[in-house]
Amino acid sequence: MSIRNPLRVDDAHPFTGKHMLAVTLAFFGVIIAVNVIMAIAATGTFPGLVVENSYVASQNYNELLASGRAQADAGWRMEIAAPDGKLEVSLVGRAGTISSGLAVTALAGRPSSTQSDRTFELAEKDWMYRAAGSLPPGQWNVDVEARRDGVLVFRELRRVYVEAPRIGG
Repeated sequence: MSIRNPLRVDDAHPFTGKHMLAVTLAFFGVIIAVNVIMAIAATGTFPGLVVENSYVASQNYNELLASGRAQADAGWRMEIAAPDGKLEVSLVGRAGTISSGLAVTALAGRPSSTQSDRTFELAEKDWMYRAAGSLPPGQWNVDVEARRDGVLVFRELRRVYVEAPRIGG
């Protein structure tokens, strides 16, 4: 009885250098193809931009800091909800007084894409500001701005989760 050497190939189709080249090219070809597909998918959904022109935005940085300090000094608090996808915002001042008479807008967008971005003008009703349109289920970044006589008095970005409607009760 002879012991067969597993490293020795005695068949009619030996593994040659051409086979090794084909295996190596196929291996790296798959890796490169997957990387290209992932890069296209990543750049096609989220642009990665917070501002269009960072230089122009940097010119207004001190004003942005000053308005943030003024908002903090005023003691604004915002409560936001989206029952049935309809945005509801309540703005409360330092003394607990509900703020009314503001022009409130909300820019809602998905965290990973700009394709679903939409702007809402919120109407004041029953001490709340409500949007006429609704958001589909899922996570949304909502940037709320409130202006009085055209002057920005409040701005805050919040993440809101809209639940899917329950079927059957």
